[in-house]
Amino acid sequence: EYMGEKKSQNKKTFFFYLRMIPATQPQEFQLRFRPSDGISTVRFSPESPDLLLVSSWDSFVHLYHVGENVEKAKYSHTGPVLDCVLVNDRIAYSGGLDKEIKRFDFEKNMEVKIGEHDQAIRKLEYSQQHNLVFSGSWDSTCKVWNENSQNPVATLKLPSKVFAMSVSHNRLVVGTSSRGIYIYDLRKLPDPEQIRESSLKFQTRAVACFTDGEGFALSSVEGRVSMEYFDPSPESQSRKFAFKCHRITNNGVDDVYPVNALAFHPIGTFATGGGDGYVNVWDGETKKRVFQFRRFPTSISSLSFNRTGNYLAIASSYTYEQGEINPAPQDEIFIRHIKESDVKSKAKST
Repeated sequence: EYMGEKKSQNKKTFFFYLRMIPATQPQEFQLRFRPSDGISTVRFSPESPDLLLVSSWDSFVHLYHVGENVEKAKYSHTGPVLDCVLVNDRIAYSGGLDKEIKRFDFEKNMEVKIGEHDQAIRKLEYSQQHNLVFSGSWDSTCKVWNENSQNPVATLKLPSKVFAMSVSHNRLVVGTSSRGIYIYDLRKLPDPEQIRESSLKFQTRAVACFTDGEGFALSSVEGRVSMEYFDPSPESQSRKFAFKCHRITNNGVDDVYPVNALAFHPIGTFATGGGDGYVNVWDGETKKRVFQFRRFPTSISSLSFNRTGNYLAIASSYTYEQGEINPAPQDEIFIRHIKESDVKSKAKST
Protein backbone atom coordinates (compact mmCIF):
# COMPACT_ATOMS: atom_id res chain seq x y z
CA GLU A 1 0.00 0.00 0.00
CA TYR A 2 2.81 2.37 0.94
CA MET A 3 4.64 1.66 -2.35
CA GLY A 4 1.47 2.41 -4.32
CA GLU A 5 0.98 5.69 -2.47
CA LYS A 6 4.59 6.69 -3.05
CA LYS A 7 4.37 5.89 -6.78
CA SER A 8 1.18 7.95 -7.06
CA GLN A 9 2.84 10.86 -5.23
CA ASN A 10 5.86 10.67 -7.58
CA LYS A 11 3.52 10.98 -10.57
CA LYS A 12 1.68 13.98 -9.07
CA THR A 13 4.98 15.74 -8.34
CA PHE A 14 6.30 15.06 -11.84
CA PHE A 15 3.22 16.34 -13.65
CA PHE A 16 3.13 19.40 -11.35
CA TYR A 17 6.71 20.27 -12.37
CA LEU A 18 5.86 19.67 -16.03
CA ARG A 19 3.27 22.44 -15.84
CA MET A 20 5.93 24.82 -14.50
CA ILE A 21 8.21 24.46 -17.58
CA PRO A 22 7.78 27.47 -19.93
CA ALA A 23 6.83 26.50 -23.49
CA THR A 24 9.77 28.57 -24.82
CA GLN A 25 12.36 26.65 -22.80
CA PRO A 26 14.82 24.63 -24.95
CA GLN A 27 14.29 20.88 -24.84
CA GLU A 28 17.97 20.30 -24.13
CA PHE A 29 21.11 22.25 -23.26
CA GLN A 30 24.77 21.61 -22.45
CA LEU A 31 26.38 22.38 -19.13
CA ARG A 32 29.06 25.03 -19.25
CA PHE A 33 32.35 24.48 -17.34
CA ARG A 34 32.36 20.77 -18.23
CA PRO A 35 35.00 18.40 -16.75
CA SER A 36 38.29 18.30 -18.65
CA ASP A 37 38.41 14.49 -18.96
CA GLY A 38 36.10 11.46 -19.11
CA ILE A 39 32.85 11.66 -17.12
CA SER A 40 32.33 8.65 -14.85
CA THR A 41 29.10 9.59 -13.03
CA VAL A 42 26.31 12.17 -13.06
CA ARG A 43 24.05 12.10 -10.00
CA PHE A 44 21.29 14.50 -8.94
CA SER A 45 20.70 15.46 -5.32
CA PRO A 46 17.91 13.65 -3.44
CA GLU A 47 16.77 17.10 -2.23
CA SER A 48 17.18 19.99 -4.68
CA PRO A 49 15.98 19.18 -8.23
CA ASP A 50 18.70 21.50 -9.61
CA LEU A 51 21.89 20.22 -7.94
CA LEU A 52 23.96 17.76 -9.97
CA LEU A 53 27.14 16.03 -8.76
CA VAL A 54 29.64 14.85 -11.39
CA SER A 55 32.77 12.71 -11.00
CA SER A 56 35.47 12.66 -13.65
CA TRP A 57 38.78 11.23 -14.78
CA ASP A 58 40.10 14.80 -14.37
CA SER A 59 40.43 13.90 -10.63
CA PHE A 60 37.69 16.35 -9.60
CA VAL A 61 34.17 16.10 -8.26
CA HIS A 62 32.04 18.94 -9.66
CA LEU A 63 28.81 20.37 -8.24
CA TYR A 64 26.51 22.13 -10.73
CA HIS A 65 23.33 24.14 -10.41
CA VAL A 66 21.52 22.97 -13.53
CA GLY A 67 18.83 25.66 -13.62
CA GLU A 68 21.46 28.43 -13.53
CA ASN A 69 23.96 26.43 -15.64
CA VAL A 70 26.84 27.19 -13.28
CA GLU A 71 29.50 25.16 -11.53
CA LYS A 72 28.97 25.97 -7.85
CA ALA A 73 31.99 24.14 -6.43
CA LYS A 74 34.51 21.38 -6.96
CA TYR A 75 37.03 19.39 -4.96
CA SER A 76 39.83 17.02 -5.91
CA HIS A 77 41.23 13.52 -5.42
CA THR A 78 44.80 12.47 -6.22
CA GLY A 79 43.59 10.30 -9.10
CA PRO A 80 40.61 9.78 -11.43
CA VAL A 81 37.25 9.71 -9.60
CA LEU A 82 35.05 6.77 -10.60
CA ASP A 83 31.88 7.47 -8.61
CA CYS A 84 30.17 9.99 -6.36
CA VAL A 85 26.90 10.43 -4.49
CA LEU A 86 25.07 13.30 -2.78
CA VAL A 87 23.55 12.50 0.61
CA ASN A 88 21.73 15.86 0.61
CA ASP A 89 22.38 19.31 -0.88
CA ARG A 90 25.42 19.77 1.35
CA ILE A 91 27.27 16.44 1.77
CA ALA A 92 28.94 14.35 -0.96
CA TYR A 93 30.94 11.12 -0.96
CA SER A 94 33.38 10.12 -3.68
CA GLY A 95 36.01 7.53 -4.54
CA GLY A 96 38.18 6.28 -7.36
CA LEU A 97 41.66 5.14 -8.38
CA ASP A 98 43.32 6.73 -5.32
CA LYS A 99 41.45 4.11 -3.20
CA GLU A 100 40.17 6.78 -0.75
CA ILE A 101 36.59 7.56 0.21
CA LYS A 102 36.13 11.27 0.77
CA ARG A 103 33.28 13.05 2.48
CA PHE A 104 32.93 16.67 1.39
CA ASP A 105 30.84 19.38 3.04
CA PHE A 106 30.07 22.06 0.41
CA GLU A 107 28.67 24.45 3.01
CA LYS A 108 31.85 24.41 5.09
CA ASN A 109 34.18 23.72 2.11
CA MET A 110 35.70 20.91 4.19
CA GLU A 111 36.78 17.39 3.23
CA VAL A 112 37.38 14.33 5.40
CA LYS A 113 38.87 11.00 4.34
CA ILE A 114 36.51 8.48 5.92
CA GLY A 115 38.27 5.31 4.78
CA GLU A 116 40.00 3.40 2.03
CA HIS A 117 40.15 0.17 0.05
CA ASP A 118 43.09 -1.94 -1.10
CA GLN A 119 42.22 -1.27 -4.74
CA ALA A 120 40.22 1.28 -6.73
CA ILE A 121 36.73 2.24 -5.54
CA ARG A 122 34.37 1.59 -8.44
CA LYS A 123 30.89 2.27 -6.98
CA LEU A 124 29.28 4.30 -4.19
CA GLU A 125 25.68 4.22 -2.97
CA TYR A 126 23.79 5.89 -0.14
CA SER A 127 20.74 4.60 1.72
CA GLN A 128 18.59 7.45 3.04
CA GLN A 129 16.43 4.98 4.93
CA HIS A 130 19.37 3.54 6.87
CA ASN A 131 21.78 6.53 6.69
CA LEU A 132 24.57 4.28 5.37
CA VAL A 133 27.17 4.73 2.63
CA PHE A 134 28.35 1.72 0.60
CA SER A 135 31.68 1.58 -1.25
CA GLY A 136 32.28 -1.21 -3.76
CA SER A 137 35.85 -1.88 -4.85
CA TRP A 138 38.00 -3.83 -7.25
CA ASP A 139 39.49 -5.40 -4.08
CA SER A 140 36.37 -7.66 -4.01
CA THR A 141 34.77 -6.03 -0.99
CA CYS A 142 31.89 -3.70 -0.31
CA LYS A 143 32.34 -1.62 2.84
CA VAL A 144 29.50 -0.08 4.82
CA TRP A 145 30.01 3.29 6.52
CA ASN A 146 28.05 5.68 8.69
CA GLU A 147 28.79 9.37 9.18
CA ASN A 148 30.15 8.99 12.68
CA SER A 149 32.75 6.31 12.01
CA GLN A 150 36.27 6.28 10.60
CA ASN A 151 35.98 2.49 10.34
CA PRO A 152 33.44 0.49 8.32
CA VAL A 153 30.46 -0.79 10.30
CA ALA A 154 30.53 -3.91 8.08
CA THR A 155 32.63 -5.40 5.27
CA LEU A 156 30.87 -7.53 2.67
CA LYS A 157 33.33 -10.01 1.13
CA LEU A 158 32.78 -10.95 -2.50
CA PRO A 159 34.52 -13.44 -4.83
CA SER A 160 35.43 -10.87 -7.49
CA LYS A 161 35.58 -7.16 -8.32
CA VAL A 162 32.57 -4.90 -7.76
CA PHE A 163 31.36 -3.55 -11.12
CA ALA A 164 27.84 -2.31 -10.31
CA MET A 165 25.70 -1.41 -7.25
CA SER A 166 22.27 -0.03 -6.43
CA VAL A 167 20.29 0.61 -3.24
CA SER A 168 16.52 0.71 -2.80
CA HIS A 169 14.47 0.66 0.42
CA ASN A 170 15.92 -2.22 2.48
CA ARG A 171 18.08 -3.80 -0.22
CA LEU A 172 21.53 -3.47 -1.73
CA VAL A 173 22.30 -5.18 -5.07
CA VAL A 174 25.93 -5.78 -6.06
CA GLY A 175 27.04 -6.98 -9.50
CA THR A 176 30.54 -8.46 -9.77
CA SER A 177 33.08 -9.03 -12.56
CA SER A 178 32.33 -12.78 -12.47
CA ARG A 179 28.62 -12.12 -13.29
CA GLY A 180 27.56 -12.78 -9.70
CA ILE A 181 24.57 -10.86 -8.31
CA TYR A 182 24.54 -10.43 -4.52
CA ILE A 183 21.36 -9.18 -2.84
CA TYR A 184 21.60 -7.92 0.75
CA ASP A 185 18.90 -7.08 3.26
CA LEU A 186 20.25 -3.93 4.93
CA ARG A 187 18.67 -4.98 8.22
CA LYS A 188 20.63 -8.27 8.24
CA LEU A 189 24.19 -7.48 7.18
CA PRO A 190 26.83 -8.77 6.45
CA ASP A 191 25.55 -12.00 4.83
CA PRO A 192 23.75 -11.87 1.47
CA GLU A 193 20.03 -12.63 1.40
CA GLN A 194 20.36 -14.13 -2.09
CA ILE A 195 23.20 -15.06 -4.45
CA ARG A 196 22.40 -15.35 -8.14
CA GLU A 197 24.22 -15.72 -11.41
CA SER A 198 23.39 -12.98 -13.92
CA SER A 199 20.79 -14.11 -16.43
CA LEU A 200 22.83 -12.22 -19.05
CA LYS A 201 25.66 -14.22 -20.61
CA PHE A 202 28.16 -11.37 -20.78
CA GLN A 203 29.85 -9.09 -18.25
CA THR A 204 27.66 -6.90 -16.04
CA ARG A 205 27.88 -3.18 -16.74
CA ALA A 206 25.15 -1.52 -14.60
CA VAL A 207 22.37 -2.25 -12.11
CA ALA A 208 19.49 -0.02 -10.93
CA CYS A 209 16.70 -0.85 -8.48
CA PHE A 210 13.06 -0.30 -9.42
CA THR A 211 11.38 2.75 -7.89
CA ASP A 212 8.87 0.47 -6.11
CA GLY A 213 11.63 -1.61 -4.49
CA GLU A 214 10.39 -4.91 -5.96
CA GLY A 215 13.38 -5.69 -8.16
CA PHE A 216 16.15 -4.32 -10.37
CA ALA A 217 17.29 -3.83 -13.94
CA LEU A 218 20.65 -5.27 -14.98
CA SER A 219 22.64 -4.45 -18.12
CA SER A 220 25.59 -6.05 -19.88
CA VAL A 221 28.37 -5.21 -22.34
CA GLU A 222 26.47 -7.17 -25.00
CA GLY A 223 23.52 -4.85 -25.62
CA ARG A 224 20.99 -6.49 -23.30
CA VAL A 225 18.98 -5.60 -20.21
CA SER A 226 17.23 -8.00 -17.83
CA MET A 227 14.40 -7.17 -15.45
CA GLU A 228 14.72 -9.12 -12.18
CA TYR A 229 12.55 -9.49 -9.07
CA PHE A 230 13.66 -9.89 -5.44
CA ASP A 231 10.86 -12.29 -4.43
CA PRO A 232 12.34 -15.78 -4.96
CA SER A 233 8.94 -17.48 -5.39
CA PRO A 234 8.45 -19.28 -8.76
CA GLU A 235 5.45 -17.03 -9.48
CA SER A 236 7.53 -13.86 -9.10
CA GLN A 237 10.57 -15.29 -10.90
CA SER A 238 8.39 -16.21 -13.89
CA ARG A 239 7.89 -12.44 -14.47
CA LYS A 240 11.55 -11.76 -15.22
CA PHE A 241 12.63 -11.17 -18.80
CA ALA A 242 15.52 -9.82 -20.87
CA PHE A 243 15.60 -7.80 -24.07
CA LYS A 244 18.09 -6.61 -26.69
CA CYS A 245 18.90 -2.93 -27.08
CA HIS A 246 21.63 -0.54 -28.24
CA ARG A 247 22.33 -2.39 -31.48
CA ILE A 248 22.80 -0.77 -34.87
CA THR A 249 22.33 -2.83 -38.04
CA ASN A 250 24.83 -2.21 -40.83
CA ASN A 251 24.49 -4.25 -44.04
CA GLY A 252 22.43 -6.87 -42.26
CA VAL A 253 24.92 -7.25 -39.39
CA ASP A 254 24.23 -6.08 -35.83
CA ASP A 255 26.87 -3.84 -34.24
CA VAL A 256 26.35 -4.54 -30.53
CA TYR A 257 27.17 -1.91 -27.90
CA PRO A 258 27.45 -2.08 -24.10
CA VAL A 259 24.59 -0.68 -22.01
CA ASN A 260 26.65 1.59 -19.74
CA ALA A 261 23.91 3.35 -17.81
CA LEU A 262 20.49 2.72 -16.25
CA ALA A 263 18.28 5.31 -14.53
CA PHE A 264 14.70 5.07 -13.26
CA HIS A 265 12.27 7.94 -13.61
CA PRO A 266 10.09 8.63 -10.50
CA ILE A 267 6.99 7.25 -12.30
CA GLY A 268 8.71 3.86 -12.83
CA THR A 269 9.82 3.86 -16.48
CA PHE A 270 13.58 3.83 -17.03
CA ALA A 271 16.32 5.05 -19.36
CA THR A 272 19.25 3.13 -20.80
CA GLY A 273 22.40 4.73 -22.18
CA GLY A 274 24.64 2.84 -24.61
CA GLY A 275 27.99 2.89 -26.28
CA ASP A 276 26.08 3.68 -29.49
CA GLY A 277 25.38 7.22 -28.20
CA TYR A 278 21.64 6.65 -27.83
CA VAL A 279 19.37 7.08 -24.79
CA ASN A 280 16.20 4.95 -24.82
CA VAL A 281 13.30 5.07 -22.36
CA TRP A 282 11.48 1.80 -21.59
CA ASP A 283 8.35 0.64 -19.80
CA GLY A 284 9.15 -2.58 -17.94
CA GLU A 285 5.47 -3.37 -17.38
CA THR A 286 4.38 -3.19 -21.02
CA LYS A 287 7.82 -4.42 -22.22
CA LYS A 288 7.96 -1.62 -24.80
CA ARG A 289 10.21 1.27 -25.70
CA VAL A 290 8.56 4.58 -24.83
CA PHE A 291 11.00 6.97 -26.52
CA GLN A 292 14.41 7.26 -28.18
CA PHE A 293 16.29 10.55 -27.90
CA ARG A 294 18.55 11.81 -30.67
CA ARG A 295 21.97 10.24 -31.09
CA PHE A 296 24.57 11.97 -28.88
CA PRO A 297 28.15 12.66 -30.06
CA THR A 298 29.69 9.60 -28.38
CA SER A 299 29.09 6.87 -25.74
CA ILE A 300 26.65 7.50 -22.92
CA SER A 301 28.64 6.86 -19.74
CA SER A 302 26.06 7.84 -17.09
CA LEU A 303 22.44 8.98 -16.67
CA SER A 304 20.45 10.52 -13.83
CA PHE A 305 16.87 11.74 -13.46
CA ASN A 306 16.31 14.39 -10.82
CA ARG A 307 13.99 13.87 -7.86
CA THR A 308 11.02 15.57 -9.52
CA GLY A 309 11.56 13.83 -12.87
CA ASN A 310 11.66 16.98 -15.01
CA TYR A 311 15.41 16.79 -15.82
CA LEU A 312 17.56 14.00 -17.22
CA ALA A 313 21.35 14.47 -17.01
CA ILE A 314 23.17 12.70 -19.84
CA ALA A 315 26.96 12.18 -19.79
CA SER A 316 28.24 11.89 -23.37
CA SER A 317 31.76 10.62 -22.76
CA TYR A 318 33.68 8.05 -24.79
CA THR A 319 34.01 4.70 -22.97
CA TYR A 320 36.60 3.14 -25.31
CA GLU A 321 34.42 0.46 -26.92
CA GLN A 322 36.50 0.83 -30.09
CA GLY A 323 39.90 1.57 -28.52
CA GLU A 324 41.76 4.84 -28.98
CA ILE A 325 40.15 7.45 -31.24
CA ASN A 326 42.17 10.44 -32.42
CA PRO A 327 41.01 13.07 -31.86
CA ALA A 328 39.00 11.86 -28.87
CA PRO A 329 35.35 12.98 -28.79
CA GLN A 330 34.59 15.94 -26.49
CA ASP A 331 33.21 15.04 -23.06
CA GLU A 332 29.85 16.77 -22.54
CA ILE A 333 26.96 16.86 -20.08
CA PHE A 334 23.54 17.43 -21.63
CA ILE A 335 20.47 18.33 -19.58
CA ARG A 336 17.14 17.36 -21.12
CA HIS A 337 13.84 18.85 -20.01
CA ILE A 338 11.54 15.84 -19.71
CA LYS A 339 8.12 15.94 -21.32
CA GLU A 340 5.33 13.52 -20.46
CA SER A 341 5.72 11.80 -23.86
CA ASP A 342 9.44 11.14 -23.12
CA VAL A 343 8.74 8.86 -20.16
CA LYS A 344 5.08 7.89 -20.03
CA SER A 345 3.88 4.85 -21.93
CA LYS A 346 0.81 5.47 -24.11
CA ALA A 347 -0.73 2.36 -22.58
CA LYS A 348 -0.75 3.99 -19.12
CA SER A 349 -3.17 6.55 -17.77
CA THR A 350 -1.89 9.55 -15.83
